[in-house]
Amino acid sequence: MQYFKGRSHAMNGIPYKGYEIRPTPMQLADTGEWNMELYISKDSGNEITERKFSAGNTFTTKEEAIQHCINFGKQIIDGKSENCTVADL
Repeated sequence: MQYFKGRSHAMNGIPYKGYEIRPTPMQLADTGEWNMELYISKDSGNEITERKFSAGNTFTTKEEAIQHCINFGKQIIDGKSENCTVADL
């Protein structure tokens, strides 16, 4: 079981192909490493829909985790992730 030491302060979203990627990595209490967690949202004009995504990868620094979150979000949006999709956002 993993316990979380702290969550990265919410950062501004990164616009990408009509979506917004918002990295929210958390620091693991047992190892001090950072996990990969992010939100992808889409503004349809009258409502904003959002979905949380995560992966089991961990990173030694917050900055490294944020960069991997952004790259993972772009892969999801581009349809290059087998198990994750934003097609219904």
